[in-house]
Amino acid sequence: MNSYSGPQDSGLLPGTASEPGSDGAYAFLDEAREVEFYRRDLPTPWMNYLSNGTFHTMLSHAGGGVAFYKSPQIWRITRYRFFHLPTDRSGPYLYIQDTDPNADPDGYWCPTNEPSLTRPETWKSAHGMGYTRFEASRQGVSARTVYFVGPYENSLIWNLTLTNAGPETKKLNVYAYAEFGMMEFMRELQWQCYNKHQVSVTHAQGDVLLYRYGVENQPKPEETPLVYFASDTPLTGYDGDRDAFIGSYRSESNPQAIERGGCTGSALLGGDPCGALQMTVTLAPGETREINVFLGTASDEAEALLAVERSRQPGFVERSFAGLGRYWDDYLGAWNCELPDAEAQRMLNVWNPYQSQRNFLFSRNISFYATGTFRGVGFRDTAQDVLAVAPHDPEAAADKLRLLLGQQYRDGHVNHYFFPHEGWDPVTSIHSDDHLWTALAVWALIAENGNAGFLHEKLPYYDGGEGSVYEHLRRAIDYTENHLGRNGFPLMLRSDWNDQLFRVCREGKGESIWTAMQFGTALLKMADLAMLAGSGEDVERYRKLYDDQKKRVNGAGWDGRWFRRAVMDDGRFLGTDEHDQAKLWLNAQTWAVLSGMADEKKGLSAMNSVRDMLDTELGIKKLHPPITDFPNPADPLTDYNPGTGENGAVFCHANTWAIIAECMLGRGDLAYKYYRQLIPSVAMDRAGIERYRAEPYVYASNLFGPDSDKFGLANVSWLTGTAAWMYVAATQHILGVRATLEGLLIDPCVPKEWERFTVSRTFRDCRYEIRVSNESGEGRGVKEVRVNGEKIEGSVLPICKERAAVVEVRL
Repeated sequence: MNSYSGPQDSGLLPGTASEPGSDGAYAFLDEAREVEFYRRDLPTPWMNYLSNGTFHTMLSHAGGGVAFYKSPQIWRITRYRFFHLPTDRSGPYLYIQDTDPNADPDGYWCPTNEPSLTRPETWKSAHGMGYTRFEASRQGVSARTVYFVGPYENSLIWNLTLTNAGPETKKLNVYAYAEFGMMEFMRELQWQCYNKHQVSVTHAQGDVLLYRYGVENQPKPEETPLVYFASDTPLTGYDGDRDAFIGSYRSESNPQAIERGGCTGSALLGGDPCGALQMTVTLAPGETREINVFLGTASDEAEALLAVERSRQPGFVERSFAGLGRYWDDYLGAWNCELPDAEAQRMLNVWNPYQSQRNFLFSRNISFYATGTFRGVGFRDTAQDVLAVAPHDPEAAADKLRLLLGQQYRDGHVNHYFFPHEGWDPVTSIHSDDHLWTALAVWALIAENGNAGFLHEKLPYYDGGEGSVYEHLRRAIDYTENHLGRNGFPLMLRSDWNDQLFRVCREGKGESIWTAMQFGTALLKMADLAMLAGSGEDVERYRKLYDDQKKRVNGAGWDGRWFRRAVMDDGRFLGTDEHDQAKLWLNAQTWAVLSGMADEKKGLSAMNSVRDMLDTELGIKKLHPPITDFPNPADPLTDYNPGTGENGAVFCHANTWAIIAECMLGRGDLAYKYYRQLIPSVAMDRAGIERYRAEPYVYASNLFGPDSDKFGLANVSWLTGTAAWMYVAATQHILGVRATLEGLLIDPCVPKEWERFTVSRTFRDCRYEIRVSNESGEGRGVKEVRVNGEKIEGSVLPICKERAAVVEVRL
């Protein structure tokens, strides 16, 4: 059965909804893989990403959002007003107007609820996998709208189904409206007074509006698309001039053209552009009518008109939606679980891999919190995103690694972030950790698909020449080895994962003890990869380097109860009990365990300190106590307020490593506590919807910590490394189904109270049905593994020769 509520399906599929969360504001529809909303005025816009990999739209539960082609920096199609009031404007809006003023004296309304001042009488919306749905009714007219980007055209499809449930015939004006932006968002902010003279909206053959952006000195003018806006229903009016449609001192809430009964027929040869389409439909009692609107891009007018012609063909919208559904069926079908915890099961089967795939597409570029103006592709961000995508789409993961490694210099360091679509110069600041993440990602990819040949593939260096993938990784190791400080730890350089630590290394002498741990983790992976690459001489070198760093971490890096964080320019240690601020840093404790550098006694002591000093009811703080005037009142380590951001917030990304560390220590109950308390819907229920504010179906980067008066406020949702690492922590370490170079390892670390769980996982073209029994009540330690009824030695599953295998595991 197709699990998507498609354009032609006006009802919900069989399956029960979850209990409505947070005072009835929303509910999960697990069978349909949707989350449904019952309030338009949620604390923030709760977003979804609609995309086919080239054409993208970020759309909220109330219909606000922004469309862009490839890049939100230089090809932003529509306007979205970040941080401005009213919230969540503008968007791809539909308006419904009864032409009989006596039938609805309040005039017109929107299926999205926003932005019209007249509200529908019934309303709800939902986000699904790559689509967003609205259902509303007023005065006997019901409207169901599904927005999605299909696989066959670079366009946002607005699928509207109208039904007349009243006793009288209805004659309706339907308006589709989008406010066009000037493509280059920063140039629009700076130079719109001149740029607006160089844009146009014209009415072309076949009732198609064409928006052209022709400003001089564009980054890539030959690739700048032509925007088209059309419908499969004949038009009775249109507008291309925003002022003509909206009117003076008005907004999307009360467009002047609608109140006057129709569009003005305006084109635009300079000014503020928009697309407005007017369609008039007559509905007899009980009659249903479908209207489709297409907002898309093409290389020129001929291609645009052909795209519209193809989109208007019977069955095109249904085929497009079905193609979208097949993609997500295949992607999410690679991994599935049944758990005793419904919230965790939902996150791991649907929302966490969905969020991770969207991060993989957009890096940290554009969200409700990030304006999409400066980030591009973050090197370390995207390298970590690869970890969660590799089990679902190894080829996409490999392509992304090729892109990343092309940003590496011959000496081994990399660009911090870069702009593959825009062609802008990269941000070249050198961070001690950036170049090391690819070793982890390449190892994870080869463990997933078994293709060691990838190591020999030739790729360019950013500053000229080329080398194999393995040579790229080796040069990254060399770079760190060549940049060690006085204490033998890696130099901090610009900073490490904690960006604010740039203040400890402004003289170039600061060292990162955390990077020493990350370096050690990369060295262990590199020893494996060196063997696969046939570079046996490197294996011993990497092991010696690892042992050297391990000795230093356990020597100067150990503070007595926990591990220190860094060495400052002046030689003092950061993260020591000697100081009254920033004594304990989360990342140094977790990575001491992840890297294998901490012996069991020190690892337990360090993680006990995390539990006792950093854990809260809403997650683990990044550090304690927060910084106010350390190390110098005139130059404190951070300007963040206590309890926010880098200064004692609950950094969700960093929490994932605590979960893994506790699993490695065998403490499944504590690992699961850390995991479960940050499931977004669980955290929202605990904090309250008005305090948490962000979406309950995707992870946020951080929550304000207990040292803030806004403890529990979620920040920077959707595009965060939390998603990939939370997926890794839960699937590979709690559930313990983990790809290795030798095969699929089974090594769960689950709560003692769990009696059983199952995982269905595709690995190297074989489908493993894994059934884990915890009759012992220990939750850790594999006692026996049987594959298709036959007992095997160890916990690594053999590569199955058939297409499927049933695996029974006893803990």
